[in-house]
Amino acid sequence: MSARVDGLDAARGLALIGMFAAHVGDTGRRGSDADGWGWLVVFDGRASALFAVLAGVSMSLMLTGRGGAASAGAVAHTRARIAVRGGLLLVLGWMLAWLETPVDVILDNLGIMFLLVLPALAWRPAVQAAAGAGVLVVGGPLLGWADPWLAPFDGPVIHELWSTHYPALVWSGYLLIGLAIGRWAPWRGPDLASLAGGGAMVAVGVYGLGLGLGGSWTDDAGVAWASVAPHSYTGFEMLGNVGVAAAVIGGCVAAASAAPRAIWPLASTGRMTLSLYVAHIVVIAIVGDAMVWEPSNVAWVVLTGAAVTAACVWRATLGQGPLERVLARASSAVADSAVPRTPLGGAA
Repeated sequence: MSARVDGLDAARGLALIGMFAAHVGDTGRRGSDADGWGWLVVFDGRASALFAVLAGVSMSLMLTGRGGAASAGAVAHTRARIAVRGGLLLVLGWMLAWLETPVDVILDNLGIMFLLVLPALAWRPAVQAAAGAGVLVVGGPLLGWADPWLAPFDGPVIHELWSTHYPALVWSGYLLIGLAIGRWAPWRGPDLASLAGGGAMVAVGVYGLGLGLGGSWTDDAGVAWASVAPHSYTGFEMLGNVGVAAAVIGGCVAAASAAPRAIWPLASTGRMTLSLYVAHIVVIAIVGDAMVWEPSNVAWVVLTGAAVTAACVWRATLGQGPLERVLARASSAVADSAVPRTPLGGAA
């Protein structure tokens, strides 16, 4: 397995663990315990944003493997695969929502995002990045302004476009940025350093600018339009999240190259994030809402430990995660039927 693949899987595993922390971890800001681990707040908003950016990176690599140019047939075939995956994620997200846990499930919104970015799959990386940044900067304020008119339209699919959490019309910007990273990054040492270092500089600069203009790390103080609080959906928060995501991706791929054994457990977790994400929602549904409203870091550590252990055992014995296998086979079968492959592996 290449360092690039293991590194991206490790970043995906870190995003999953971060979402566990956001859902059941005790930061001291939710529930009756005011003495939690305050540092866990770094995962709020940023873990799910990393997850979305990585989805875009994966789409890009589905197209060409290494980025770069692809034939029209290959683009059509990859679009078909992504469309099927998006539809399946949408249905799976709805099924998890029926469990009525306090968690805002991201999967149905992510499925809509997959469909929204299909036209951009073959755009040049610079165009993808510019479009993604533009969507992230103006999307949140525009949705906030239009909310009184959009609120009555709250049916399935329509709801995911402008929902309070993970609005697909705005969050699709993360996937566009991920597409650009996947097409641009040659995944070599100097380039990884540029990706990680550049991402860190963007995060520090954008977050710092927001704070300097009167924004706040929390959602209950400061100037609203300059907020960098999780899920505030300002340009400062969302572009800062992009910087964090780029830094994590570059760092994880570099770590996978330098210390593949050390990163193997995290990469194993990232290879089955969909299965583990679904499993943790089911666990919360079984245990009860108190797991979220009265969070415990014991619960977070146990949940994380169980997920990592299960992922390592599964990877060593069975390979691809169960839901990941379903998505891969279903999307490939439909795409192969709709856009037949040529003998050389492209698309007719």
